[in-house]
Order: sequence, then C-alpha cells, then structure tokens
Amino acid sequence: MYSVLPMMRYPTISSSRLAEQWLLGGMALALAAAAGIWLLLGPAPTAPAYFIAVALLVLSLVASLIMMRLVGSAHRQMEAVLRGRTKAEERAIEALRKSEAQWKEVFEHNPVMYFMVDAAGTVLSVNTFGAAQLGYSVQELLGQSVLKVFPAEERQMAQSNVAVCLENIGRTHTWEICKVRKDGSTLWVRENAKAVRLLDDQPIVLIACEDITERKKAENALRQSEMYLAEAQRLSHTGSFGWRAGSDEIIWSEETFRIFGFDKAPSIKRATVIQRIHPDDRERVLRITGRALSDSKDFEHGYRLLMPDGSVKHVHARAHAVKDTSSGIDFVGAVSDVTARKQAEADLHQAQANLAHVTRVMALGELAASIAHEVNQPLAAVVTNANACQRWLKREPPDLNEVREILQTIIKDGNRAGEVIQRVRALVNKTSDQKVPLDINEVVNDVVSLVQHELLSHRVLLRLELASALPPVLADRIQLQQVVLNLVINAIEAMQPVADRPRELMIRTSRDDAGQIAVAVKDCGVGLAAENADRMFDAFFTTKSSGMGMGLSICRSIVGAHGGRLSASDNAAGPGATFQFTLPLHQEESPS
Repeated sequence: MYSVLPMMRYPTISSSRLAEQWLLGGMALALAAAAGIWLLLGPAPTAPAYFIAVALLVLSLVASLIMMRLVGSAHRQMEAVLRGRTKAEERAIEALRKSEAQWKEVFEHNPVMYFMVDAAGTVLSVNTFGAAQLGYSVQELLGQSVLKVFPAEERQMAQSNVAVCLENIGRTHTWEICKVRKDGSTLWVRENAKAVRLLDDQPIVLIACEDITERKKAENALRQSEMYLAEAQRLSHTGSFGWRAGSDEIIWSEETFRIFGFDKAPSIKRATVIQRIHPDDRERVLRITGRALSDSKDFEHGYRLLMPDGSVKHVHARAHAVKDTSSGIDFVGAVSDVTARKQAEADLHQAQANLAHVTRVMALGELAASIAHEVNQPLAAVVTNANACQRWLKREPPDLNEVREILQTIIKDGNRAGEVIQRVRALVNKTSDQKVPLDINEVVNDVVSLVQHELLSHRVLLRLELASALPPVLADRIQLQQVVLNLVINAIEAMQPVADRPRELMIRTSRDDAGQIAVAVKDCGVGLAAENADRMFDAFFTTKSSGMGMGLSICRSIVGAHGGRLSASDNAAGPGATFQFTLPLHQEESPS
C-alpha cells in the first residue's frame, strides 16, 4: 500500500502543469483573436492607434509567453520539491516496514514468553516462542483464557496476580509461578507484568515470562540435599559451623544449635558460646582456639557444656583453617555430641575395672602360698628376734645395746610383713583410677616381692635388668602392678614343662628408640604357637585348661588406656617368648 501512493502523485502534478499551460496559451490566443477581429472589422484606426494596438497585442503575447515560462519554471520547482518529499516518504515508509519486521522477529523469536491479556484474562497476543514453549500454536491460544496454561492449583494465584496489576496500572510486578504445557508437563516461570491503557482507555496486561525450571530444579535439589544433610546430622548428633577469623559471629547448622541448646538464628555470638562451655574447660578452649587463630592451623579438642538445667554434655569439635584473601582465614568445622559415647566408655571402663579386679583376686589366689610365705617369713623372724630379746634382757646386767639392735630388726620385719599385706589389700580392693607420676622400677620391685616364693617353688631364676634414672610415667600403680604380675605368672607357667635347661626369667626396663618407657618380661619356655599368635590377646581365649582367657586381654586394655602398647614375640636367640609393653613419658601440661 505504501509503495502505490508516490506513483499516483506524478500524473497529478504533470496534468496540473499542462492545464495551466493550456489556460495561459488559450488566453493569449483569445487576446490575439480579439485584437485581430477588432483590427479587421472595427473602424479604421489612425496610424498611431494602429501601431499602438499592434504593440499591445505583441506585448500581451510576449507577456503571456513570459508568464507561461515563469509558471512552468515554478511548476518544475514545485514538482521537484514534491518528488523529493515523496522519495523521503518512501524511504521513511520502507525504514518503518523494516523496523516493524525486525521487531516482529524479535517479538516472535525472543527466548522470552510474551503475553498480552485483557482485564478478563483473555489472550490478545502471544509470541511464537511463548506459544511453542507451552506446546501450542499462536492461534490455539489467541482468544482463549490465560488460565488455560496454568494448573488448577495455580489458577487462583494467576487471577490474583492479574488483578493486582490492574489495580496498580503502570507499576511492574514480579512473581514466580508454575505453568502447564499442552502435554501436561509443567514448567516454572518468573513473570514480569505491567498493566497499561490503550487509546480507547481499555486496560490490558503485558506479561513477560522467563523459564526458570532448571533453576527451580537446582533449588529443589539443593533443598533436598540440605534436608538430607540436616537429617544425617541429627541422626549422628554432629553439627557444622563456620567462624570468620576476627569476627565475633559464628554460623551454625540447625543440629549445632540443638546440641548447644540455643534457639535457631542466622548466627550466634562467640561470647555467648563461651558462656555455655563448662567453667572448668573455658580457659583450655580459649587457649586452643586462640593458638589456632594465631597460627592459622587446624584444631581439634573435646570439652564439656554446662546446660541451663544443670546437666553436662560432652562434645568434640574439629575445624579446618581455610585461607581467605579478604578476611585472612576462616574456620569450617564440625562438632559432635559425644555424651552417649562418653557414658558408654565410662560404663565399659567400669566393667573392665570390675573384671580386672576379679582377675587380680584370682591371680592372688594362685599366689596364696607365695604371699603366705612372704608374710610368714618376717613374722617368724619377729618371733625369733623377740625370744632373743628376752634372753638379752634376762642377763645380769641386761645387754641393752643388743636389745636395741634386735628391736630395730623386729620393727623392720614387722614393716616388711605390713607392706606385703598392704600390697595384697591394694590389689584386692576396688579403687578408681588414680594416675600419678610413677617410677616403673618401683612397680616391678613391688611385684617381685609378691612372687618370690612362686619363683622358688618352680625353680625359676629371676634376673632383673632395671635401667637407672628412668623418667616417670603417668599411670595407676595398681593397674600397672596387675599387668606386670600377670605377665610374670604367665612366664612362670610357660616354663613348667622345661626340664632340659635352666628356667630363667628376665624382667628388663629401658627407654626405647621412640623415647618411651619399655618393660619386657622374657622367659625360656615353650614359646608362642604360630596358630595362636593372632588370637593371643582376644577375650576368653586361653591355652590353659583352668584359665578364663581374660588376663592378656585385660592387660592390653590397661596398657592401651595409658597410651601404650602391649606386644608379644618369640625370642630371637634361644627358646621362649618375650612380652613387652611401652608407656609414654609423663609430661607436665604447659601453662600456655
């Protein structure tokens, strides 16, 4: 339509110019004809009048020609102007047509769904991409209710959104909503909508929809992952935390809030957390975390929480230092509620202590003869010395110097008998752990004093190689005595079948290559059976007909509880076996 209009203007302009030329020519001819008729038919003019008439005729003709020329020139200029305007209009129309085509392409194929609906929700316009995304053609949606592309549960929300736009014409509104395709599948969109008025003052709503289905899937996957993580943390009683160095804010997971007994919040103050820690553990916790902060290193520690109801929780925390260019360092870690585990460990420890007590009593039962001998020997010496003392007193005059020496001997023998009984009572009594710095050689000597008669009765030669000036170990004396006693009794029993060589038992103390204290009990008995090597320390495993199979198992538990290790091996040179346990040195806790 636009290209036809300029072509119609050229004949109009040309016709107008020819009409004007014909009009001027006709006027000139009419004037000339009138002048000729007047000259021919009119009265005979005088010569001057004749010439004047002819001159006027010629001038009128010349004037007509000049006028026709001027009019033609003006028409040509006007025609040129009109032709220029026409070409400009053609170019503008063509540019408008191209722009319209381009915007139509953008509207139709832009990867955004465009809808235009009226106040009743009827679809007035939709782009091809938007219709295709929903599985429809444009014609299938035009004139239909926009609710057609929403699932039933979302239609009320869609109507409400359109109503809000119509109540606030000119304002943009944004929301996220689910739509349904023609095939029944769903997609999530983010809609930006604005209501405007047309020229006829009728309101319409313009809607641009962005497909956010993948983002929603990612969000749902993340939400589900967080749910699984939260449930796993709840089941394992382990929470997570994040702490930015130099900040008083700590980020906790939901389970961490539950462990510490606080209501869930975006973050929590470090000072608040410190107040929940047991007063006896606060200084140590501050020292450990402060050192980790200054050294930018990982840390791990356990401490107690004093809850508002007075109960105590045991927790174990571990954190990893993460470098951060903005804040220097962050700590990301986990904290576990180990109260149940601590209680189970305490119960297990008590059960082990009870079992260890039973084995101690049983071991003492096996040493009853040896103990009786150790007690009877000093008591017999006391009786003998007392009789001698009486004889010295009956002399005239009494020999008081001899009496004094005999009384000193009696006191010494009495103390010796008392020490034996005290050691036996200590082994029999049920006492709690009392770890103190000990000289390992003293522990060995205490046991040796109890087994002297047992060694003699089984014809066993005891050799002691006790290293001097050994540093102390932090241990429970009674428990270590039980370990040494059990190993010595086992060694004596292992040498009972030996008849072709001397029965020799060696107890050696030393400091090993790792700097720990080592105690070795070496016999020359039958050695270790290869098939029993892996089961030797198992509970209830024994090679004795009357044994319970608990002695070595309890010994290993005791040594392990002291941070040491119990092992056994055949002797490298000669028959027999060696049982050895190691213990770490006692170290004073650093005040820093």
